[in-house]
Amino acid sequence: MSELPGPLKIFEFSRKESLATLFLITTLLIGTGIKYASDQHWWLPETEVVDSDSESIKLKIDLNRAEWYELIILPGIGEKKARAIVDYRKKSDGFENIEQLCGVNGIGIETVKKIKDLVFVQ
Repeated sequence: MSELPGPLKIFEFSRKESLATLFLITTLLIGTGIKYASDQHWWLPETEVVDSDSESIKLKIDLNRAEWYELIILPGIGEKKARAIVDYRKKSDGFENIEQLCGVNGIGIETVKKIKDLVFVQ
């Protein structure tokens, strides 16, 4: 390898230094990618804004994507019913409409009427 002139000698690396630099740059790029992916929140269920009034923001929950712990915020739905909804959804390959909730053990037409404005099916 030829000698670099005066001020450029700082860019002359040994093999170990080159490998260490490559490792650090690769680690930095992978870390940046992971941080970007985690900031996008792609794993969260989709929600839809119903009312944009800042005092009463309401979100609709997608029945086909929500986890049981998200469903328990619905009126008349506790942990047991929320888990039953998720189990029913897995067995029946998802909901086609909100009225199918009546097929879930423990959920009747009155409960469906209470929550129909708070959920949607995509």
